[in-house]
Amino acid sequence: MPSIYVAFSPSMQEWGSDVGVSKHLYKPGFTHGDPKQAVQELNEAVYAGQKDWELAGAREVTEFDEASFAARLADRQKTIDPLYYPKIKGAKDIVKLEQRKIEANIVIKLTMEGRDSKVPKLKPPLVAEVILDSLIGTGLV
Repeated sequence: MPSIYVAFSPSMQEWGSDVGVSKHLYKPGFTHGDPKQAVQELNEAVYAGQKDWELAGAREVTEFDEASFAARLADRQKTIDPLYYPKIKGAKDIVKLEQRKIEANIVIKLTMEGRDSKVPKLKPPLVAEVILDSLIGTGLV
């Protein structure tokens, strides 16, 4: 069954924070296999110059193929330009998120579910959930 996943690299997030891009840098992907294996392949390929990719979240999907996933990603998320930032070694699908947009999305979702709408501390699994929701079409960001 195909899956979409979101991976993150702690060292890339540190770099993004240092250069002022965003500390919320993630790599969404599409795979026909196990998302954990896809993340392991990112590490083996030293994707975007990093070897410490970790899986933040994944969902099985039936309505996607690789082309429709790429189109949705381009429509719904801002990516880093690899020509402007040579450190990412040509990786065209590294997503950068603004913290206030993530927080607003989470607060709206919690409010609509009738739960306490305090802004939680942003951890990679929570941010991955926001990205996956936006790619599937159930989120705002």
